[in-house]
Amino acid sequence: MVGAIDQGLSGIAAGFERLDKAAVRVARDGPEGDLAGNMIDLMRARHQVRASAAVIRTADETIGTLLDVLV
Repeated sequence: MVGAIDQGLSGIAAGFERLDKAAVRVARDGPEGDLAGNMIDLMRARHQVRASAAVIRTADETIGTLLDVLV
């Protein structure tokens, strides 16, 4: 279960990194840049962070259930 939490945390970090890079490109390139592509990257980052948070939440619930069974 700890591995799942680590994977979730890595996914969140990667999502925020993707978000940061897309935001920098939007700010740097302005309207002349690939706004649509950058917006898609921003949405992908959001989904990646949400999915990774769900992994962590599920792992946490599973650990809690295991502890309840073992106690």
